[in-house]
Parts: sequence; C-alpha cells; structure tokens
Amino acid sequence: MVRIVKKFQSILSREQQFRMLLLGVLMVVGGILEMLGVSMVLPLMTAIMDTHFMEQSYVLVICRVFRIHTYYEVMMLLLAALIVIYIFKNAYLFLEYYLQYRFVCNNRFLVQKQLLRVYMNRPYEFYLHATTGEITRIINTDVINAFNLLTTVLNFFTEVIVSAALILVIFIIDPSIAALIGVVLGVIMLLMFKAVKPVLHRASQKFMKHTSLTNKWLLQSLNGIKDIKVSHREDYFIEEYAVHGKKAIDAEKINSVVTMMPRLLIEAVSVASVLAVIMVLLSIGQSIDQLMPQLTAFAFAAIRLLPSTTRISGSINSVTFQEPMLDNLIKNLHAAKAFEQQKQAEQTAEAHKREEAKKRGERLTYEKAFSLSDVHFRYPNTEKEVLSGANMEIPVGKSIGIVGTSGSGKTTAVDILLGLLQPQSGGVYTDGVSIRNDYSDWLAHLSYIPQTIYMLDDTIRANVAFGRGRDQIDESMVWKAVEEAQLKEFVESLPQGLDTRIGERGVRLSGGQRQRIGIARALYTDPELVIFDEATSALDNETEAAIMESINSLHGRKTLIIIAHRLTTIEECDMIFRVENGKIIPQF
Repeated sequence: MVRIVKKFQSILSREQQFRMLLLGVLMVVGGILEMLGVSMVLPLMTAIMDTHFMEQSYVLVICRVFRIHTYYEVMMLLLAALIVIYIFKNAYLFLEYYLQYRFVCNNRFLVQKQLLRVYMNRPYEFYLHATTGEITRIINTDVINAFNLLTTVLNFFTEVIVSAALILVIFIIDPSIAALIGVVLGVIMLLMFKAVKPVLHRASQKFMKHTSLTNKWLLQSLNGIKDIKVSHREDYFIEEYAVHGKKAIDAEKINSVVTMMPRLLIEAVSVASVLAVIMVLLSIGQSIDQLMPQLTAFAFAAIRLLPSTTRISGSINSVTFQEPMLDNLIKNLHAAKAFEQQKQAEQTAEAHKREEAKKRGERLTYEKAFSLSDVHFRYPNTEKEVLSGANMEIPVGKSIGIVGTSGSGKTTAVDILLGLLQPQSGGVYTDGVSIRNDYSDWLAHLSYIPQTIYMLDDTIRANVAFGRGRDQIDESMVWKAVEEAQLKEFVESLPQGLDTRIGERGVRLSGGQRQRIGIARALYTDPELVIFDEATSALDNETEAAIMESINSLHGRKTLIIIAHRLTTIEECDMIFRVENGKIIPQF
C-alpha cells in the first residue's frame, strides 16, 4: 500500500498531498473512537454481571468525580456515556468519509479534465494514429478506477487503524484470543494475497484491453448507424461489441468473486477458532458467568473487526486488480505533463518569434497573396513523400480550384495550409511572412468546410456559432452568416427559428441543409480565406449546384479555395491547380 501512496504522490500536487495527510490524521482519530466505543462495553457488562462492581477502585474515583452514590446512577452514567460515544463516533466517521470521498471525486474530475485538455491540444498528427476507444477508456475508465484505488487505499489505512485498535481492546480483555485472532487473520490474508495476485493481475490486463475494444465498437456502431442500417449489418456490430464486452465482464467477474472470497474464509475461520477456544476454556472448568463480560465485549469487537479485516483483504485484492490502470494513468499523465511543458515552451518560443518579427516589421497581413512554398511532406513512419517541392500562389480575393485523383495529396496540401500538418521543409506564407510567426492570428482569419460537417446535438444557432457559449454569441452575426449561406428562408420557416434543435449529427436536416449550416459557420467569423474540402462531393447534382451557387456568391468578397474531384464543380474559379506526383500544377 505504501507503494501505491508513493505512486499517487507522483501525480498529486503538494496541496493535494497535504490534504491526504490531513485525511490520515482524521483516520487515526476515527480509530481511537472505534476503540473507545468497544472498550466501554466491558465495564458496562461487568457492571451488569458483577454485583461487587461498585467496589472497584476506578469506579470509586468516577463516583467521587461525578458525585454518584448508587448502583443505579453508575449504570445510567455508563449507558449515557456509551450512547454519546457511539453517536459522536458515527457522526465523526460520516464526516470523515464525506471529506475522503469529496477529496477523491474532486481530484478524479480534475485529472479527467486535465487529460481531456491535453488530448484536445494534441497536434492533429497525433490523431492520425490515435484510437478513440482507448482515449475514451483512459479518461472514463482508467481515471475512475485509479481514483477508486485511492479510495481503496484510504479505506485500507482506515480499517488497519480500526482493526489494530480493536485487537488492542481484545488483547486487554483476553491476550490469548487476541493472539489467536492476529495469527489466523495474518496467515489467511498472506495466503490469499499470494494466491490471488497473479489471477487479478491477468484479469486487470484483460479488462483494460477489452474495455478499449468495447468502447471502439460502441463508438463505431453509433457513428456509422446509417451505413449499418442500409447494409443491414446490425448483427455484426452487435456481435463484435458483445465478444469484447463479454471478455471485459469475465475479467470483472473474476475480480468480484476473488474479492468476495476472503470475507467468507476470514469469517468462517475466525469465528470457528474463537468458538474452539471457548470450548477449551469451558472444558477446563471456567463458568459461563465468568466468561460472559469478556464474551460480550469480544462480540462487540468482532462485529466491527470482521468487516474491517474483510475490507482490508478486499482492498489488497482491489489494489492488485486496479494498479495496472493506475500505472497506465501515471504513464499518460507524465506524457501529458511532458507535452504541456513542450507546448508551453513552443508557445514561449512562438511569442518570442512574434515579438522579433514585429521588431523587424514583419507581421501577418492578408492583402496580397497566400502561398505554399517548396513544401515537402510525408506522413510519420512512411518513406514516400505525399508532396515533393509543392508550390502554390493564391492571390487575395480570388477563387482557386484544386483537383486531383484520390490520394494525390489535395487534402494533405489543405491540411498544411490550415497549419494542422507541419511539412518537413518549406512552409505556408501570407504576404511573404510565415504563418508560424503568429499561428493563432492565421487561424482567426480563415475558415474550413469539410466534406462531412460535424454537427452538435444542439440548436441551429449553436451550430453556426460553433464552440461559443450562448452569452458570447452575436445574434446579428448569426443571421448575417445564415443569410450569406442562403439558409435564411429555411430558418425563418421553422417554428423555433434559430432555436430549432437539429438532432445528433444533424439527422433532422437534409445533406444540403447541413452543408449550408457548415458554410454559415465558416462565415460567422467573417474570415479572409475560406477553404472548401470537397464540400459538395456527397450531394446530388441539383443540391450541389445550389450549394455552389451559395459558394460562388462569395466570389470577390472572400479568397476561396475549393477542392473537388470534378472540373465542372470549379469551372467558375479564377484559377485551377491539379495535384499529382507530389506537385501542385497550374492548369489555366
């Protein structure tokens, strides 16, 4: 358990570690209260069973302090004291558990938020190889299980303190029974730990692997529901989900069953051992009357001790099952920390570069032309260059068409233009200045419309003003963008207008309406450059013609880059380029 605490220290801040220390102090106080509650049972039962109880020296002292003179008054004092102790003890333990779970849950959410921020800020190239199912598992499952492990560790130390206090009480009552219980519990937990650790470790690895695959098939099933239904392949996706889901559940079942075993074994062996001792004591001549106070106190202690030892054993098993998830979380958090430090260094360097550029009089302007200059690019872990010495000049205010076969590098060129991909050499310039001098400013002056528009399950307003809170949305800019996208008449015909909810992935809209919302979204920020990446290729001819009419209406007011498969789609463009053999070649 100390090993687990040290692992958490590597991911918790100093303030969080200090709060954990305070929780440890609260646990010690809770253990003392548990011990006090049980230890009060012995004098109470002795007073009930022993008529000469009032003659005990410590009882006489208590009587003098509280001015008590009768047996009845002593009994009432003991009963009242026991009631007060148990009420206070349980109220205190409730507060302790509340603070403990608040600490765990709050910090778990902070880590989830931190990981999401890191993944969202990862460069686009990261997502070329990332698995969304694994990212989902790390944020939703690994973090939860890792912090459940922290709860388990805190509970373990709480129960160890309580158990130690209760065994001390039993030792005072009867050293032989205390020694027997200590030895029996120690041997059982050691044997169980040695026997089940390999089993739980394998189950944990299996659980993580198949939870990732379950998430993957769930996401694929929901995201591809239309294609799945049209091809009538529902059973295939259900079966793939079920195969991995069952394996994850099997691993979880192993954990649950193995974790439950110690409780049954400890309870059976401990009770049997103590009852055997009582049988021996009775057989050698001790009477029930002599044993009754000790047995009653022992019973109270055992009622609390057995659940504690069960939880201790369960905690050890849970640590074995959940520790690989904690290790995986630590690895990801360390990678996240390294990435954040790198990003911060890059931002500092970018800010320095920006300042130096300003001093030299170099700033991003959008007055003459945008260009790709001598761009060489290949994807990670590949040898072939997608673009090899590619050049393209885009005069401001012109419409540019880009054509090429599938896989020729059209979209790669656009991703480089957007700054999502960084070429191995060459770069993107605006009026002769590299966009890397002030990348944030570059993004603020362009918009991008892909073939498939990503739709929020929200209102038309929220989809047009994408990524902005309701209090940050400019209503007049929304209507202006909607009008420029030739969507105003449609929106005004809806009973709820801009507040109309479009459903998940925009299922309540037609393909053309979704594309027009994409255009409105792109125009909301009034950008200088608008890029259409095969934005009409999935539409029928009539709808494509209508969308192209909307796009061509921007001619002269915006710089347009339109990627298409067909020349007919871009026939009204001022300039046309073809991408082939790693080059971008002017056509006419």
